[in-house]
Amino acid sequence: MGVTVSVQRVVIAAGLGAGTVAALTGVLLLGPLGSSLLLTVVFLIVWPLAAVIRQVVDDTPDYSAVSVAAYAAVGVLCLPGLVRLVADGAFGVATLLVGAVLLALIDLVVPDRPDRPSRRQRRVRQLTEEQFLEDEALIASLQCPLSISELCDVWVETAGQLAMGADMRDRQAVAEVRRICLDEFERRNPVGFQRWLDAGAPPDPTSYLMARGS
Repeated sequence: MGVTVSVQRVVIAAGLGAGTVAALTGVLLLGPLGSSLLLTVVFLIVWPLAAVIRQVVDDTPDYSAVSVAAYAAVGVLCLPGLVRLVADGAFGVATLLVGAVLLALIDLVVPDRPDRPSRRQRRVRQLTEEQFLEDEALIASLQCPLSISELCDVWVETAGQLAMGADMRDRQAVAEVRRICLDEFERRNPVGFQRWLDAGAPPDPTSYLMARGS
């Protein structure tokens, strides 16, 4: 049986509450200067390591190297405070529980926010949009540059090629060329194209499709 999202949120909030109490206790133990030095040293050690790991792993984590280093520094700061609270016995454990319960209650009161796409999801969406734009540019570049008159000549010429006979591969290529011609006929002069079809699609469509210019 899977854990629901609400339970996960409560557990995470409780952990953050206990961690906050432990971090504050660590600051009281080490003092502002000692805490700042510890945070700085751990951050400077973990940051380049996290950056290197992001470069070498195949599946890039969602979190940045800076975020990982910051979390690690705060986690290390929590350790002395956590040890001190546990050493204090019931009072220290009760203090941790109060912090956990307080933040869990705050999380329950705060309304749910809409799900924010992860870093990976935003990157995939960006790549998809870029690929779509590239495809649109490719399609635009592949539009037929021939005039209607030239397309009509191609249509007549390919009809002669089919009549003379060709192997399967050549027939497929000719069929694809004629399909492009039909698409261009209909797109550029739909009225003339329909007249040509109504007339039984004679071998030379020039007189029907050139009525309104190419």
